Amino acid sequence: MWSRVELKTQAKNLLKLNYWMFVLGGIILSIVTAGNVSGVGRTNFNFGKKDVDYNSVSKGFGEVFSNGDATSGGLNDSINSIAKNITPSVARAISAVIIGGIIIALVVVIVSIAVSVFVFNPIEVGAKRFFSRSYEAKCDMREITYAFKSNYLNVIKIMFFKNLFTFLWTLLFIVPGIIKRYEYSMIPYILSENPDIDMQKAFEESKRLTDGQKWQMFVLDLSFIGWGILGTLTFGLLGIFFVSPYSYLTKAGLYRRLRGYNDYKY
Repeated sequence: MWSRVELKTQAKNLLKLNYWMFVLGGIILSIVTAGNVSGVGRTNFNFGKKDVDYNSVSKGFGEVFSNGDATSGGLNDSINSIAKNITPSVARAISAVIIGGIIIALVVVIVSIAVSVFVFNPIEVGAKRFFSRSYEAKCDMREITYAFKSNYLNVIKIMFFKNLFTFLWTLLFIVPGIIKRYEYSMIPYILSENPDIDMQKAFEESKRLTDGQKWQMFVLDLSFIGWGILGTLTFGLLGIFFVSPYSYLTKAGLYRRLRGYNDYKY
């Protein structure tokens, strides 16, 4: 059995030993688990010959104001003349903007998914290895890149399906999605120790470790809500410099306890 108090006490004690290293590790893990890839830039559209025919527009207005006794019918004809010249050009311009926006959005989505699958997921595995192994040896930031050097393709495959299955379960129902999130939560730690593991075995092992533990794991997460609120009040500074590394060490300690690793050596 394990208790929240014991896990959190161990995490705080360990945090003091290599504080800045854990802060840096927490920043990295927070970035990759957020999974946000953003880009800021400008896009200029060149419509070439599709520009509005301003000469025709001016001509239309000229017809209105050059004839002092223009009748209502003449005014309508002039307006129709203007509309004929503006409408096709504007429609083409709007269509080009919409199509361009859709293409840009698709590119952003594809790039975001690719970065998440091929870069962020392996870093997540390495970062969780960093926090877990810190319980038994002095922390080493080189652990962050562990997955890139240890059966990389197997790691990205299993992490991809872990996230996909969690997403699909959440789409069906929120509560089952939460349950599956906890059921699959040990997969990155399992991969951090055994990157060669078969995908089915990785899911089965995570399920075994979390069997009967999900409610307590949920309560453990709830115990950090107060810290999260304080972090918001400090514009995220408390989260960066304390809450994130503290919570990541606690969860790594939970994995080790579920695995049967009772104490940290360093």
